[in-house]
Amino acid sequence: MSTTPDDEARPARNESLSLRRALALLEVCAQDSDPAGLTAAEIGRRLDVHKSTVLRLAAPLLEAELLRRDASTSRFRLGPGALRLGHAYLASLDVETVAAGPLDDLARTSGCTSLLSVPDGLQVRVAGRRAAPGAAGRATGRVPASVPMHCSASGKAILSFAAPSLVDRAVAAGLPAATPRSITDPGELRAELMRTRRRGFAVDDRELDPDLRAVAAPVLDHTGDVVGALAVVAPASRMPAAAVQEHARAVVHAARTVTRHLGGVAGPGVDIHARRGA
Repeated sequence: MSTTPDDEARPARNESLSLRRALALLEVCAQDSDPAGLTAAEIGRRLDVHKSTVLRLAAPLLEAELLRRDASTSRFRLGPGALRLGHAYLASLDVETVAAGPLDDLARTSGCTSLLSVPDGLQVRVAGRRAAPGAAGRATGRVPASVPMHCSASGKAILSFAAPSLVDRAVAAGLPAATPRSITDPGELRAELMRTRRRGFAVDDRELDPDLRAVAAPVLDHTGDVVGALAVVAPASRMPAAAVQEHARAVVHAARTVTRHLGGVAGPGVDIHARRGA
């Protein structure tokens, strides 16, 4: 009896469905906060499959140690194999590599220079930059390789999600003005950092350079620590105040993408209506 292409494709489709369900099973266990784990029936309800299907899907995952099943309670939890995979993934990452694609996208879609900055003592160091097509030299060359945290968008984004001790150190070191618009008062800086944390992005409104505006959002790693910031910067004439909110959406989206790829969880929801002084 001859077989049709549909007959040959059916086993592959079934295998693909089983794989997707097995991955969904792992995701359910990963997202569960109960250290005791989940029963097969509980997993089945969440996946909308029968308990017997859960047991069948779990068998190879148990063999690979991606899942563990408690001998006394029969509950499922993630196994040491999942931890090994996680460690291997994290060991292969660095923020500069992960941010390369989002940096390119930001520069192309925003028409601005895009920056990746990382904390370096009480400064932020530019670890990556991209010029928008046709915009070389407009802002790229004017952003120093290292800038103070308190008067740069990237620095304020990092400070707003950093340990309070770093903010204390920055204040204790002094807040010199780079331009007449720089924040030099400790109380005003702390209030600005609270606004930045609440809305999810920081704004440099000609505080570092009298002719430049910038918007930045923090990048977090798998431990929840802030490891950098993504930003777009442009001459103020090309980034009017009315355009800041639109750029903020794009920057926050890019920073969240990098955060997610580093195993982190995005910070608070973005309040695009919150502005400095609001």
